[in-house]
Amino acid sequence: MTQVNFYTLPNSEAQSRLLFVCRLTEKAYSLGHRIHIQTESNEQSKLLDDLLWQYAPQSFIPHTTQDGSSDSRDPVSLGTNLAGAKHADVLINLGEQASQAGDQFNRINEVISADPESLEQGRNRYRDYKSKNYQIETFKL
Repeated sequence: MTQVNFYTLPNSEAQSRLLFVCRLTEKAYSLGHRIHIQTESNEQSKLLDDLLWQYAPQSFIPHTTQDGSSDSRDPVSLGTNLAGAKHADVLINLGEQASQAGDQFNRINEVISADPESLEQGRNRYRDYKSKNYQIETFKL
């Protein structure tokens, strides 16, 4: 059964959200998982791509960005859709909607900012996953 974790951040800064995604990705990667990060836009993919290379000097997270046409063999991929995520067992969803491919992953991580729009989207995603009987945990950071 798919496990869904909601992480609610204490602030609404976009950079804080992306930094938390980097830490979450690093942790999952260190545990041997293969991760796909679904982003909201190509711009967000580019920001996250740059950040994954630079955010911690002692860290190395091999990753690739996806254009939707290839299946990556890198342990971490990111992009606006799931077309290249067949390899992944963990999804980090930065999109506005709940993932409709939840059964493809062992774990889905949702990262919610403290702004009202993100909180409302998070509530909607929570209800969606709950209706599918996924196991859900929430973490307020």
